[in-house]
Amino acid sequence: MRRLAALLLLAALGGCSTAPGAGWSRASDLSVYGSMHVFARAAVDQEVLCAGFTPESTARIWAREFGARHAAVTEALEARYGAEALAEARRAWAPRIACGTIGDPQWRLRYARQLRLLETRLRMAGEREG
Repeated sequence: MRRLAALLLLAALGGCSTAPGAGWSRASDLSVYGSMHVFARAAVDQEVLCAGFTPESTARIWAREFGARHAAVTEALEARYGAEALAEARRAWAPRIACGTIGDPQWRLRYARQLRLLETRLRMAGEREG
């Protein structure tokens, strides 16, 4: 009886896997795209409101680091789902993130991960420029 209980417990825990194929990797492209925009807004807020960067310098840095990649992903998703679907995905509500005593890079990192996930799905993974 204990053996059966242990097997049932292991089977239940098997559904809680953190292996590839779980989490964001299974979310729809439009969900990932929407969350990517939420993370970008939070990161920009952190950089401008908390770290004291100017909006212009922040926009320049983001354009240099992510501009071409973001544009390529947007173009590919627009071709696949249409401009209206992408506009709807970008409308996701983004909360304001309170400033802490030190900068919080997690939002920029989350944005970069979501961008990379979409590049991988769209088979753009080798295109790492901009």
